Amino acid sequence: MKSVIIYISIFVAGVATSFFYMKHGGKNHEYTAMDNSHHGVQSESQNFKVNNHKHDEVNMPGLQGKDTTDQEVNDLKEIFRSHKGIIRVVSNLENGIVTTTEAENEILKEAIVSHVTMMVTRLQEGKNPEVMIQSPTLDALFDVYEEIDTEIELTDMGIKVIQTSTNPEVIKLLQKHAAEVSDMSKRGMVAVHERMMKKN
Repeated sequence: MKSVIIYISIFVAGVATSFFYMKHGGKNHEYTAMDNSHHGVQSESQNFKVNNHKHDEVNMPGLQGKDTTDQEVNDLKEIFRSHKGIIRVVSNLENGIVTTTEAENEILKEAIVSHVTMMVTRLQEGKNPEVMIQSPTLDALFDVYEEIDTEIELTDMGIKVIQTSTNPEVIKLLQKHAAEVSDMSKRGMVAVHERMMKKN
């Protein structure tokens, strides 16, 4: 009788563990698999699925990050889908950059402002979203976030950002990232795919 009870207990514990993993581990596993696919790491069993979604410009799975919110992902989707409507001006300063990103379309404008303000907040808090398609330059900026001073100003059609630093290497990173964002604003996912192909 005791053996039966022990076996039942083990079975119940196993079921509970499996349920917990499926409930709480699935999302992280899915993110890891997609992240690996976008960085050239994949198993044979993932190969077909990976190649199938890598250039999916409808669902854009590459815009997911380790802790991105639905709002952040939707903002990025709107920005990439409507990138031809973005008006962007970048000025390099001796100690940083000034960027103005705007749009005449109200929906696109709101997405731009939302994205920029959320990213500025993340940078100030050192919370790298690790979006799968983001460039190594942005990762490097998060590593030195404490050395970056940021000011934002809303404009009639978007947002203006001033970012400065006293560290020459950080200044170079700011200017390089601003150029990358400008390229993405101009060419959309084509710019992203080209950068990722060069990296791999």
